[in-house]
Amino acid sequence: MPRSSFVLAGTILAMLLSILTGSCRKGAVVEDYRRIKHSAWNQDTALVFELNVPDAKKSYHLSFTVRNEGRYSFRNLWLFVSIETPAGKEMKDTVELTLADPSGMWLGSGLGDLYDWKYPFKQSIFFPELGTYTISVSQGMRTADGILKGIHDFGIIVEKAH
Repeated sequence: MPRSSFVLAGTILAMLLSILTGSCRKGAVVEDYRRIKHSAWNQDTALVFELNVPDAKKSYHLSFTVRNEGRYSFRNLWLFVSIETPAGKEMKDTVELTLADPSGMWLGSGLGDLYDWKYPFKQSIFFPELGTYTISVSQGMRTADGILKGIHDFGIIVEKAH
């Protein structure tokens, strides 16, 4: 079987497993993913997620999920994150996600040539306004052409804090 067939089979299996495990995640209010076309994320491309918080009095955990290919050239991923409230107030943050340990071993779980990692971003936070929050995420890695290769999917998970 050619290598490309193994990679394709691994990709399909990884997607099925993430769907199955994701649908079983207890307490998840939002679980939303964006596929990065051709695994090439342009610096000018923001991934936008909308979040409707069901209860402004409860606290939540906000996490990012990253699926990277084994050929990803870095151990980390810098992100520019913007959260806009329903009233239009914007909060910005710069975040570094560590995807591999110092020896180069990928963190998270892997299947085939893809590795999934869940990164806790904000823990026990409140969304004080009812309505739609908009979360925009852009990659902030320095590459010669502004295109980051090897990130397959990116997502957010919002879970009820217990």
